[in-house]
Amino acid sequence: MRFGRNPKAPDNPGRMADRQPPPGSSPADLRAQVRERLSALKGELERLRFETDRRWDELLARLTDHPEEIVPAELLRPVPQPADSPAMLPGIASESVRRLDSAGTQIEALTRFLEECRRHADRCALLVDRGGRLEVWKSSGFAADTGRAGPRSAAIEPSSVLDRVREGSPQWLLRGNAVSEALGAGDAAEAVLVPFVVREKVSGAVYADVAGERERFDWDAVAVLTWIAGLVVDRLARRKLVPSPPLRELEIARPAPRDEIPAAPSFASTPPRDHPAAPLPRDGGIPPPAPAAIPVVTEEEGERPLGGPLAPQGEEELRDEARRFARLLASEIKLYNEREVSEGRHRGDLYERLRGDIERGRRLYEERVPPEVRAGKDYYYEELVDVLAGGQPEALR
Repeated sequence: MRFGRNPKAPDNPGRMADRQPPPGSSPADLRAQVRERLSALKGELERLRFETDRRWDELLARLTDHPEEIVPAELLRPVPQPADSPAMLPGIASESVRRLDSAGTQIEALTRFLEECRRHADRCALLVDRGGRLEVWKSSGFAADTGRAGPRSAAIEPSSVLDRVREGSPQWLLRGNAVSEALGAGDAAEAVLVPFVVREKVSGAVYADVAGERERFDWDAVAVLTWIAGLVVDRLARRKLVPSPPLRELEIARPAPRDEIPAAPSFASTPPRDHPAAPLPRDGGIPPPAPAAIPVVTEEEGERPLGGPLAPQGEEELRDEARRFARLLASEIKLYNEREVSEGRHRGDLYERLRGDIERGRRLYEERVPPEVRAGKDYYYEELVDVLAGGQPEALR
């Protein structure tokens, strides 16, 4: 007769026997066994920690004394300089900026500019835009600069490179490029084409290259010189201080003799009545006037007008601005005097009630609006009638 396995019997009788305390064990014996096991586990952990610390110390020592044994050899090699990046050279000397700034004419400034570019490149040329092509205005460093052939007669046809330059992006030209070939500089190892900007417009480009050693080619210096030259040419038509005061040579400030030193002014002295010591503060409710407009001299008088955001406004635009400012002043008066405005309209004595605010607004209006605009129409009075008096001029008494 075969007996089946009892489903309630343990799978591993031996394991169960290990888990159960031996017969006759007391609680004290059990505690002793647990302490013994924990002590053995603690000893093993201490050994592992000691071994780990020892290995870390060995690794740190090898990294300090013999890094080549740990770090791969390719990471220890010096990183070569990329072939397409120019070597770092000294920057632009202050004397170069002074030379450009002290030029009296545009031709003189551009000629000096090319001379300064030659300090940082083997050859350079100033190209001007003529009907979609770039033609050489003047060049320096080319073999044919003494005659009419070569770069002086060269013209660069429209291309994607020129389109990018006209958009304001300098171009790095590698060996064998079409621009160098057109200029008779086919031996150029590297070259750049930098946009030349005057009056916020790309008027041409500057070509610079190097034919031999790289140590002389600093295209970044050429780019900065191009930017400075554009500013100088832009200012030459209207400047009066040549050279600019900040760029002039320093003078030695010699102390004056003691008998010539004037007495120091007394800050406790009372200023004359017609020259107050400080301007009176304005009321916070009405905005201060804008700065006085910069006088603009026309081209017929020998100087070019300002362009861009400083361009003179049209007559109609000036009138609109005067009207908006007048309405703003009238609205400010009404905002802070609602009750007085309401009663003044009813009694017809707005001016008497608000005389101080109205006259203060008048002064601000006259300071802000040019006389030629005020001579045509009194926009301030019109806005007072419309905003304060509700369209009733008789209320402004």
